Amino acid sequence: MTVFRTIFLFSLLLIWSNDAFSQKKKKKNKEQVKIERVQFLTEEEKAEVDHYFLEGEKYFLLEDLSKAMSAFQKVLELDPKNAASHYKIAQIYSDGSDMNKALPHAIFAKNFNPENKYYYLLVTHIQTSLGDLNAAEKTYIEMLDKVGGTENYLFELAAVQLYQKKYAEALDTYQRARNHFGQMEEITIQRQQIYLKMNRLDLAINEGKELVEQYPNQPSHALSLAQMMLSNDRYEEAEKFILSKIDHYQNNERLYIFLSEAYGKQKKFAEAIKVLEIPFASSTLDLSRKIRTMAGYLAMLPNDELNQPLLALSETLVETHPKSYQALAMTGDLYYNINNRHKGREYYLKAVKIDGSNFNIWQNILSLDLELEDYDGVIDHANQALEIFPNQATLYYFGGTAYLIKKDYENALKIFNAGKSYAARDANMKSLFHGQLGDAYNSLGDHNKSDEAYEIALDAKPDNDHVLNNYSYFLSLRKKDLNKAFEMSSKLVKDYPENSTYLDTHAWVLYMMGDFVGAEKNLKQALLYEPSSTIIEHYGDALFKLGKIDEAIIQWKTARDMAEDTTTLDKKIADKQLYE
Repeated sequence: MTVFRTIFLFSLLLIWSNDAFSQKKKKKNKEQVKIERVQFLTEEEKAEVDHYFLEGEKYFLLEDLSKAMSAFQKVLELDPKNAASHYKIAQIYSDGSDMNKALPHAIFAKNFNPENKYYYLLVTHIQTSLGDLNAAEKTYIEMLDKVGGTENYLFELAAVQLYQKKYAEALDTYQRARNHFGQMEEITIQRQQIYLKMNRLDLAINEGKELVEQYPNQPSHALSLAQMMLSNDRYEEAEKFILSKIDHYQNNERLYIFLSEAYGKQKKFAEAIKVLEIPFASSTLDLSRKIRTMAGYLAMLPNDELNQPLLALSETLVETHPKSYQALAMTGDLYYNINNRHKGREYYLKAVKIDGSNFNIWQNILSLDLELEDYDGVIDHANQALEIFPNQATLYYFGGTAYLIKKDYENALKIFNAGKSYAARDANMKSLFHGQLGDAYNSLGDHNKSDEAYEIALDAKPDNDHVLNNYSYFLSLRKKDLNKAFEMSSKLVKDYPENSTYLDTHAWVLYMMGDFVGAEKNLKQALLYEPSSTIIEHYGDALFKLGKIDEAIIQWKTARDMAEDTTTLDKKIADKQLYE
């Protein structure tokens, strides 16, 4: 071991206390005598203490903590008030996470040598680990008062106070640090955060303004202050502040975003969109931030004042990010919301061409295909999407429905049967699938499979109104299970008393059951809401059954004027007879 190392180790040895000289003269017990005696070590004992301490230090450095502990404990047997050994024992216990055993040794060392900052720091570490932050705070305060050159630990003291929500004390500590170190960025930031926690917003804003003035070349402080104002509904103040700084930070796109938000919160929407031109033309600003900003305007559309500015902004977005499917999809959303369905679909299709992994965009495309009555488009796009999402029941539903509308029942059945297993776990989707299967089988005249599909649909979702309507109507046409048909159609008109289609279905069930008065009543009610050639013809049929021939013919003529195929109606009117 070098001479320098030996000198260093000896410097850690504890000075002995003068307590023995101030004790009152009284009878002492054996322990007191022992402690008092060891305070006067012989030269031989001192050498032995030095030996064991150096042994302990050696084993500590070699990480043989068991032998190190044994050596330091032998020191304490010879010299119970040896602060350095108490410190080392506390350190070993602390490193082993046995904080309860570490604490008394660390406190002893700190109390016996109150000018050694490392003793204080070990005590605070142990107290903090034990969750006794109040005690740790007191220890930091004691160290700062007694040990010179420890002002750096003002920040640790403030942190402990903050964790205990002692905001006023933390502010005092930071002020003490500011008095010692002068103006520091970290101190101002921490004071600002404390004022926010204390709901003293004006003081927090003042600290923010101080940061902006002290560090004019750091835009982060201006951005933080603007965001703080916006987050606390200080929109007008945020607008004025940003406008005062925007020329200085003219290349900072986020500041324009915040200005736009300030305008928007004050319902200055045109100004809010206009200032977005600069950040939206920048490729450095995060695309997701732009998308979120535009998404905030979708619910306001259509709007004559905003439609064109937003479209122009979306075009800028696409020009800046031409390979981004998100930019194209957002533009599609924009066109959709201003009721330009064709353009909306066009941009959605461009988006999936770049990246087809977003299932929601495919759903938007298929919904627009149906809305635009482009059933071939539905089939084509559903097939494309199925190559990426072969387990998505919704895609089979869209494709099968398009075939059903085109009256291609065989292909409709093929698609629905292929996809129904993916819909099995979702009761609503299962009901939708089997309802469509029922319609397809019925159209092909396979009534057994049709009825079976309808039953499965209603078992999954008993209130599926589409199935209740079609199933009851088709049963009535076949004059089969009319009581069941009546039960289903009755539920429909109870739940939807103003739906002309459901009233017509219920009326036709009654008609087939021979209740022509009930049929007439429901058909007359249906005509109040949404008259069609079918409903008017049915109304004429019910009137005819009630012997009101002339009134029936008037209704048939009205229906004929609205119908595409008038063959049956022409015959009814010419022969004054009922042909069902």
